Amino acid sequence: MNKSTTILILFLILASCKKEIKPKNSVIELKGKSFNLIAKSELDTMIFDFNDSTYSVYEYSDRNLPYRIANFNESHFLVLDSRIIALKKINKDNYKGLFIGEKDTEIDLIKRELKWKKNLLYGSWVEEKYVGTDSANFPPPPIEKVKSNWPPIYIISENKIVFDFYKKSESEININHSAEFITLNLNDPVEYGKIEKLWQIKFLSDSLMIVNKFIEERNHNQKFQSTREIEYGGIRLIKQR
Repeated sequence: MNKSTTILILFLILASCKKEIKPKNSVIELKGKSFNLIAKSELDTMIFDFNDSTYSVYEYSDRNLPYRIANFNESHFLVLDSRIIALKKINKDNYKGLFIGEKDTEIDLIKRELKWKKNLLYGSWVEEKYVGTDSANFPPPPIEKVKSNWPPIYIISENKIVFDFYKKSESEININHSAEFITLNLNDPVEYGKIEKLWQIKFLSDSLMIVNKFIEERNHNQKFQSTREIEYGGIRLIKQR
């Protein structure tokens, strides 16, 4: 081996030693996805839904709260308001992390797959209790001489829901990334102060949908105002053809 060849080999060895080895596929990608956040010490699971800069935890009424990803060298941190979780990517859509607080807690962040086909939501739906019934079997309209649509019907499109009863009430909607929750702001056309805020889809087919409804009730009187959210479980809706 001549001298020039030896020098070249030594140069290549030194260069390879100095080369920084970066982990592959280490970018944190949460936007547009739903995840199970599992706290190992508490055996608790929460569903997180991430948008561009906000997240929601629907079961806890945390909706559209700010989040961001902070990076330092090869370390990544999920900042949820004032809470910080150190994250390490395990594979394409799963992470391990450490919730940093008074008591550090290990967590797993596991992507939720699409649970229902969103296109099955679109169309007209009637609560099962109204199907095949006559309006005379239910309480009369709260206002006389008001023509009601019978049976009461929900019409769902990609971005909007309409409730047609004594009068039409409508709201923009957002279907979460795993198609399990619908957020809305739909006023009850009969009972003043009742607003449908969230549907949790428990079952969905081309003919039947079962949801848990979360309804905000506002009590107004001369002395005070109060607001409470009530869950109505197992509401069955039948699709109209």
